[in-house]
Amino acid sequence: FPPFLSSRAAPKTTAAACTRRTASATLRVAALPESAPVSAPASTSEERPEFSPPAGFAPPVPKRFAVKDGQLASVAGAALALPFRLGTGLFVLGYSVSLVSADKIPSDQYSLEFLGLKVKETSKIDQCRRPEKPIEIYEFEGCPFCRKVREMVSVLDLDVLFYPCPQKGPTFRPKVLEMGGKKQFPYMVDPNTGVAMYESDAIIKYLADTYGLYLTIYFTRPCFPCS
Repeated sequence: FPPFLSSRAAPKTTAAACTRRTASATLRVAALPESAPVSAPASTSEERPEFSPPAGFAPPVPKRFAVKDGQLASVAGAALALPFRLGTGLFVLGYSVSLVSADKIPSDQYSLEFLGLKVKETSKIDQCRRPEKPIEIYEFEGCPFCRKVREMVSVLDLDVLFYPCPQKGPTFRPKVLEMGGKKQFPYMVDPNTGVAMYESDAIIKYLADTYGLYLTIYFTRPCFPCS
């Protein structure tokens, strides 16, 4: 500062003093080799926290697969549908099977072979009316009345588009309400005839009358529609 603003005289800095300071600073930096380890501040990351199970905790013991007590009859009853589902083709209208020589089956068609013969499957389903467009059925797996309709579709060997409508389903349930006026299942739409309906027994009868051949056996039971 100028002398009239400060009572202390300004320090005199000479070129020699600057040189000494620069040299000393250079020596201090050079005194630290590049490979010298740099001491890091103490960290507590090496201390791992200890965990202990809560009071009364018992580790689970592995057990073999078993059916819960009292549920064996339910599991056996539910399993009965498996062999019937595997043999669904046996219930197609007019289904029959026979063994023929290999030359009776075209080479571009697959057929099971047995003792040098081939299995030929036939049915009267080709004599029935076939829908040009797939029939639309809105249903869900847990509904027993929807299951009845699925079985009838298998018997008639129909081309069907199934639209899954599980509980609280956000996609097709609102569509059924919009088309039919209520959330009831199953719901069928036949684009070939313009027919749309609820009630499983009514759907089964319609499919049999429209696409069946002399089919008089219906899957009937007291109807309490699924919602």
